[in-house]
Amino acid sequence: MTEVTAGPALSPGVAGESALRVCKRPGCGNPVPRSGRGRIRLFCGDACSRRFHNAGRPAAGGVAVSSEQAGDPLGALAALIGQAGSLITLARGQVAALDPEVVAVQLAEAEAARRRAEARAVTAEARAAEAEQEMVAALETAEAADRGREAAEGEARRACEAAAQARRELAEAIAGAHADVEAARARASRQVAEAAETAETARADRDRTGERAAALVHAAEAELARARQAEAGACDQVRQARDDAARERDALAEQYRARLEAAGHLAAAERDRAVRAEQLLDAEREHHHRLLAVLATAAGGGDDRTAPARAPAPAARRPRAGATARDTP
Repeated sequence: MTEVTAGPALSPGVAGESALRVCKRPGCGNPVPRSGRGRIRLFCGDACSRRFHNAGRPAAGGVAVSSEQAGDPLGALAALIGQAGSLITLARGQVAALDPEVVAVQLAEAEAARRRAEARAVTAEARAAEAEQEMVAALETAEAADRGREAAEGEARRACEAAAQARRELAEAIAGAHADVEAARARASRQVAEAAETAETARADRDRTGERAAALVHAAEAELARARQAEAGACDQVRQARDDAARERDALAEQYRARLEAAGHLAAAERDRAVRAEQLLDAEREHHHRLLAVLATAAGGGDDRTAPARAPAPAARRPRAGATARDTP
């Protein structure tokens, strides 16, 4: 019996090197990393590679049938049965790898990888165009900077000429300033002498003014003392006048209060007299009406005419509230 070989690799027509490969070990399904150069990788890692070869090792160990087993058909059958399990597992793995759904998934992944590569290519072209535009802009900026440098050199030359002219003008100004300083020193010397004389005169005037100010201060202090005395007297007079006015105000208030009470009493007496007079008048009026009724009855005899209705007696007059106020003096 010959050695069991590995399953066929994916053909470039199914999934090329640019497509995403799946691990060769049955049941793994992990993607295989890309290989830079050399052989194409079939497993996702060393662990899957070892497991795949260990699974096929028992069949490989019983590949060569010894002469004793060749003479014993049962021994050869046992060896073939031992190899059948590993061959079935390997066949299942190959069938799973060639499943249409798996192949469709691999093709879809390959198409997605192609589209991503195209997108990266488009992005790279756009970046290259941007880089070219940036390079053109940089060249234009460099040309503008060169023109600016030439303009700056011209400005620098003009500035140097202006600085030389300024130096000359400054030297002339310094010379004129020295002359002005000498003249100012002479004027300052004269002004110092005049100021010394003026200070001496001012000192004498200050002494005389101080003496006069001292005399004025003494006179002002005397006037202030007199004014304070006058203020104290005026305060006493004002206090006395305020006390007198308070006493007079209290006396007048007491007098007015007594007058108001007397006027109130008089008003009450007058009101009582008026009430009594009205009561007497009502009584007289009632008596007069009774007499008139008797006379009318006597004069009429058997006349059935009714006597005229007596007018109601007027109500007693009440004194007005303002009478007391008017009666007060």
